Amino acid sequence: MTENLSFKLHSIIGDLSYLLPEFILVAIILLILLADLIFKNQPKLVRLIAIVGLLFELYFSTRQYLHIDKSMSVFAGMVTLNSLTAFWKMIFSVGALLTILMSQAKASRWKTGEYHMMIITIVLGANLLAMSSNLLMVYISLEIISITSYLLTTFSFDKKGAEAGIKYFLFGAVASAIMIYGMSLLYAVTLTLDFTGQQFTDALLQANPLPVIVGSVMLVAGFVYKMAAAPLHVWSPDAYTAAPTPVVAFFSVVPKLAGLAILIKVILVINLFGLGPINWPTIIAIIAMITILVGNFSALWQNNVKRLLAYSSIAHAGFLLAGFAAFSQPALQNVLFYAVVYLIMNIATFMIVNHFENSKGLIKVEDYSGIAVDHPYLTVLITILFISLTGIPPTGGFTAKLLIFTSIWESYSQTDNQWLLYLLVFGLLNTVISLFFYLKIPFYMIFRTPNKELGSGKIKFGMENYFAGILVLAILLIFFKPEWLMGLINNINFAF
Repeated sequence: MTENLSFKLHSIIGDLSYLLPEFILVAIILLILLADLIFKNQPKLVRLIAIVGLLFELYFSTRQYLHIDKSMSVFAGMVTLNSLTAFWKMIFSVGALLTILMSQAKASRWKTGEYHMMIITIVLGANLLAMSSNLLMVYISLEIISITSYLLTTFSFDKKGAEAGIKYFLFGAVASAIMIYGMSLLYAVTLTLDFTGQQFTDALLQANPLPVIVGSVMLVAGFVYKMAAAPLHVWSPDAYTAAPTPVVAFFSVVPKLAGLAILIKVILVINLFGLGPINWPTIIAIIAMITILVGNFSALWQNNVKRLLAYSSIAHAGFLLAGFAAFSQPALQNVLFYAVVYLIMNIATFMIVNHFENSKGLIKVEDYSGIAVDHPYLTVLITILFISLTGIPPTGGFTAKLLIFTSIWESYSQTDNQWLLYLLVFGLLNTVISLFFYLKIPFYMIFRTPNKELGSGKIKFGMENYFAGILVLAILLIFFKPEWLMGLINNINFAF
């Protein structure tokens, strides 16, 4: 027994190097804590530590992506490291970096140290979640993301933010309870928490279908909640409206994509090669249709810009799920392509919205009336971004949606699953419907007269607008050169 324990300890110590990006994130958190305690009221120093640390973490995650050829199970099977998980980690790091860059105008008015520590903590949780191959690690990682998210929601430090944070917490607590009960059922059936192992799969194939169905549905419900997909989306509009805009931008990307990463991994296992008691491609297709419907039709009636973008993010969660419903490796590659494009265009949109909110107090759609007169550059940028969010050429959003629809059609042709055909038609119709709310803001900016109560004249050009311009160029470049991004994705090993 002593020899076995000694072997496990040596094995864990030997695996430490594989989690270097995560150790860097922990080091950033500690450094920010010390800097905030020792050098008080130095937001620039805290921000510098966060940015430099994230760049280092991104570098080592990129090295893992480039040098890991096959999946490696480390830390006694708690996490799995491969090129796919490294790619997810790269996405999370970029999302956090862009969020911190757009937070400069407001972070000095917040508790700067705590704010940046929480952003980094969510990235740490997202990394661990994407790598998780053990149900206990999945739960711990999700709780790291969730608890930190509840606190970040309240960072506007007003009554509305506190109320949204409490709602988010209550919904999250219920979702976590449902998910962990589902995990316990699956453990009772399989006698293992390692959901990527052969024992887990064999036990599910031989088990009574009822506990497998109940446990699987309850488990997946937790991931659907984290993605803010219908019908577990009800927390997101209030949280997005009340939270600071940079936090909303971050929530719309990193936790959502982390939920997608673990959802894909878990469902590929519990689908049991199509032999399981649940037809998961059909279930995912139905969830995707409901999510797209709720997101788009709810956005049509919104007047608050952040609330409109909240429902927009719900609709995009539906399109991400729609791509996954095709259940093939090319479809998974297209989902990753969509995820990258979604990150770029969504954060760029929030950058411009954040700039107008800070500089002129623009909150409602009609507040943007006539802005094009004084701000033609920003009007062009946000128009391109909304065109991309809709999925119209010549933008990366069009290429991403085209790839998703192509995957669905190819899967329908091979499987003859009628729900995939319904999903394809439904997605195309909803793309047309989304035009009516995405182009609402550009319409007000260009064709409506300025709002005299908000004043006129140019506002100070912020650094976030330069970054937004770069991101818009990236969106246009992806349309003309999609093979550059797809070339990176094609090198990913999806086996785990």
